[in-house]
Amino acid sequence: MKASGVPLSRFLSLLLLIGFSLLVPLSAVAEESPEVLITAGPAWNGFTNKDGHGLYHDLIRLIFGARFSVNHLYVSTVQANNLVAAGRADIKLCETKEVPPLHLAAYPLYENAYFAFFLKAKNPFWEGLDSLLGKRVVWREDYYSQADFPVAVNVREVRSGESALMMVILGRADYYIDDRQLINESLQLAKLDFDAQRYGLEVVGQRSYYPVFADSERGRKLRKEFELGLEKLYRSGQLEPVYRQWGFPVPHFSFPPQRDRRLDRVNQ
Repeated sequence: MKASGVPLSRFLSLLLLIGFSLLVPLSAVAEESPEVLITAGPAWNGFTNKDGHGLYHDLIRLIFGARFSVNHLYVSTVQANNLVAAGRADIKLCETKEVPPLHLAAYPLYENAYFAFFLKAKNPFWEGLDSLLGKRVVWREDYYSQADFPVAVNVREVRSGESALMMVILGRADYYIDDRQLINESLQLAKLDFDAQRYGLEVVGQRSYYPVFADSERGRKLRKEFELGLEKLYRSGQLEPVYRQWGFPVPHFSFPPQRDRRLDRVNQ
């Protein structure tokens, strides 16, 4: 019997050969393809640059890159938390406080001061945090809270740092609160230079920024892997060069006493 002029036995052999040649490489690729790890959060210059580099991106790849292909979703901080809670992302980069049902890692990726930006003409005498008492204070949505200040303030949240900055410039708020680098970015977006004669910039607090994980079996496993991986990088001297490259200080970690055997099992 023939199929299109080819003996059936040869036709079947050809089909088997083609099928084998297709299936073997596909299965091999499937076995070699790394699992995908999804991080989420805003694009922050120097931390989560849109070109895939930055302090957070580089550290996450150092910790998880051997086992995962890392993809980042550039979304707002609120959306990032929602994605992790829904299981559509693995890690939110980064948070200063726990947002139930999510959990912070035990160790931060970044520590810094946050500042008040203001017009000196309206607030000529800086008296520390007491200067904020009862004042109109503005910041980016979900970036800060009353808990970050020991004095009562009248809070307004806006979608961007540029909007917060312009509220102060236009006299609609007294103080704009943000990271110094983000204040500088807001000035650039508003096409303004920092004029020390006109503007004031004072430290109003200090805080740490932690990766955020889901309260799930996968989330707990990834959180443990992150914590042990970060400790391993610290003890091996690989962390300091990354922070130096991006111009940020290494956080003050409080790792437990040396535990080499646990670190050797970080990916188990």
